[in-house]
Amino acid sequence: MNQAFLVRPNKLFTPGPVNIPNRVALASISACYHHRTKVFSDILTETLELMKPLFGTVRPVYPIHTTGRGAMEGVVNNILTPNDKAIAICNGSFGTMAATMMDRNGIPNVRCYESWTDTVNLEYLEKLIQDEKATAITVVHNDTSNGLVNPIWEIGKLARKYDLMLIVDFVSAAGCTPFKFDEWGVDAVVTASQKGLMSPAGMSFCVLSEKAENACATIESRDFYIDFKSIKKSIEKNGQTPGSTPVSLVLAVHEAVKIIHEEGVENVFARHHDLACRTRAALQAMGFKLFPETCNFRSDSLTVATPPEGVDIAKLTSYMQSEYHLQIGKGLGDYANQTIRIAHMGYCYIEDMIQCIAALESAMATLGWNQTVGKGLQAFLAYSDK
Repeated sequence: MNQAFLVRPNKLFTPGPVNIPNRVALASISACYHHRTKVFSDILTETLELMKPLFGTVRPVYPIHTTGRGAMEGVVNNILTPNDKAIAICNGSFGTMAATMMDRNGIPNVRCYESWTDTVNLEYLEKLIQDEKATAITVVHNDTSNGLVNPIWEIGKLARKYDLMLIVDFVSAAGCTPFKFDEWGVDAVVTASQKGLMSPAGMSFCVLSEKAENACATIESRDFYIDFKSIKKSIEKNGQTPGSTPVSLVLAVHEAVKIIHEEGVENVFARHHDLACRTRAALQAMGFKLFPETCNFRSDSLTVATPPEGVDIAKLTSYMQSEYHLQIGKGLGDYANQTIRIAHMGYCYIEDMIQCIAALESAMATLGWNQTVGKGLQAFLAYSDK
């Protein structure tokens, strides 16, 4: 027997991939539909319809056979040209990634807020738009590298004022926190399957404004694989995608969004917010500092924190994984050995986070970094927003 099947799996508190509900896992292998049949088209159509409240839109949701970064690059190549000039908000790893995508695809862009501790100053952003004669903005709504949330609702006002194309990476917040595509004036938003949508990685979803769709119709896409003209035509014609649809991934996401609607979309958002607040309280009681220390809007998908002095993050995360079979995330980039990232997104409930906080306290005590076991768990349980 393959030894991999004998290994006890880790419970994931990482910011993607996340734990997959049994219902979702079983749904993905429940049937072998051909992707050109009506029964599968109906499933895909229902999936896309159920996703609209997660985006806060009445516009069509388009499926894309790729991960989130592939979908983001597809958007860039479908609605921007070398004649555009984008402002890239880079206050996190994935904001910087969008700028790099534009660099490689010949889209002129100006990077701003390049520190991961930066929050968006709207006055500065407006001046930059004016000075650079920008035509677009790229921004991450919820960046898992540092736990920052960017105020899309305010950035959208500037985009409308100056008639800019607003492109948003929503990968790590869909199904975790409200988003109002129609109200905020967003032109393109992308999410993916492996975070709040509680499914395996490999499927993405996108919403385009009328302005963005018009751009797609007039621009000769530099992508053959992700061509929104082709995707739109195929979906409208028969509820299918242009290529061979990853049927198992669609079945997984279909079941996941059904679970979200069964709980109630607003209830799901409230659960994520409650878990985030409790986790922050627990970590602070244990001597961690929230990262960044100064932040206007923190993520409800994950908590990023700096541990007390002397804590070896690599040793801590390794111990939790080997001894408790719980996996939390280490920091990224320059903060790889300075922060931990604990996700509470998707299929995650209060009992799961109790287990995570208890294991974290126990690991720190065993490794000699915490002499007051229980303070974190007590703060987690005692938290109330009332």
